[in-house]
Amino acid sequence: MRSSIAQHAWPPILTGPGATLMALQHHLSNTQWWSAAQLRDQQLRQLTALVDFATRNIPFHANRLRAAGIEPGTPLTWHSWSRIPVLTRREVQSAGDALHAAQIPASHGRVGEVASGGSTGVPVRVRKSELADLMWQATQIREELWHREAVTSSLVVIVRTPKHFTEAQKKASKSSSGLTLPHWGGSQSQIWTTGPLHMIDLDQSAETYVDFIIGHAPHYIYTTPSTLRLILWHCRNRGITFPALRAIWTRSETVDDALRDLCRDVLGVRIVSNYSAAETGYIALQCPSSTALHVQSETCLVEILDAASNPVPPGTCGRVIVTPLHNFATPLLRYELGDEAEAGDQCPCGRGLPLLNRIVGRTLDHLTHPDGRRQQFFVDHYSLSKIRAVKEYQVIQKNLQRIEVLLAVARPLTNEEAATVRAVLVAALGTDFEIDLSYCERIPRTAAGKLPPVRSELPQQPT
Repeated sequence: MRSSIAQHAWPPILTGPGATLMALQHHLSNTQWWSAAQLRDQQLRQLTALVDFATRNIPFHANRLRAAGIEPGTPLTWHSWSRIPVLTRREVQSAGDALHAAQIPASHGRVGEVASGGSTGVPVRVRKSELADLMWQATQIREELWHREAVTSSLVVIVRTPKHFTEAQKKASKSSSGLTLPHWGGSQSQIWTTGPLHMIDLDQSAETYVDFIIGHAPHYIYTTPSTLRLILWHCRNRGITFPALRAIWTRSETVDDALRDLCRDVLGVRIVSNYSAAETGYIALQCPSSTALHVQSETCLVEILDAASNPVPPGTCGRVIVTPLHNFATPLLRYELGDEAEAGDQCPCGRGLPLLNRIVGRTLDHLTHPDGRRQQFFVDHYSLSKIRAVKEYQVIQKNLQRIEVLLAVARPLTNEEAATVRAVLVAALGTDFEIDLSYCERIPRTAAGKLPPVRSELPQQPT
């Protein structure tokens, strides 16, 4: 741990934001072991304050809450909470400024605007307070404490170059040599003396990524799952490993068991993943003892609901509904994020924080069959990765009868390999579709640097 006092090394003394974050960690280290009932009691207390503020200050919410029988000053119960209608992404986009509070409590700090990556279309824009940002940082520090073996280690980051970088930093990160900074930055560097950070932009080749990693011999890599697949493909085909590497941390996209297995097979390390969204903050962190995800109940309420908006039982998939507990600048009450997840049961680790067994993917990651039936797309990545020429893929629904599989390949596939790809797709989708294979060198990312596994060209249906 670093010390905030000049010329004072030990014992470390933190002041300012670092001290606040570590004080929060003292609380979070206790509440993670609370029972589910204790956590829900405290969530209801915070929701009562949030809902009362929304009814008094934001007409958009006041009208919806009044229709649900909730008036200002009315005691909130879980039954009355369940009557509040789910808030869709499209409603948030349409409401615009009507969702923002004109003024928030002064103690919540300043307000800034953030936007989602826009992977489902138009980005969702919300305002966030400094208090909401503090809770984001506190969860980030919890993730470090749960998973990081040594913050003094070196870190390679392969992500889209941040907009706040200087022009010189942007230019360096977008070159094959990348950018080196003396520490990790962010909330981690307010508390610890970290190792160096080496960053390179996403718009590079797999060979460039791997050469960059070899050149810096990091203990950790931080990137997107789709970029990791490219790195694993390159390393496996050339017999490359990273001896100093301890773990790979991922962001933005879903991590499945096949990718975890491939990462262990090729590089011999684990993946640490989380579940977050720009507009809501951290939603869940990977359990220190498994690959399941613990909902961060101290900062958000998560409901997994079926099509009729009823809670699903453990082991069942449903829509992810999130309510950030501390953002009064743009309250998102029962916000449908656009994802599906599988609800979990009590975790063997003993933590009372609710469990998500897995994030299934976005609700848009569906294909529509000719009879109108919609199917969540899930393909056996591990089988596809055994075809060494295949680097990555994307499935595009052209119409109700035709599916195009866009494959980024190192060379043309043999007839046998193409037949294997078709067999994997038929096993996942059945025989309703005509499957066309198309080839390219690399599949374009979204503006946020993501690679959606499914893209539909069907007319968009109203929600």
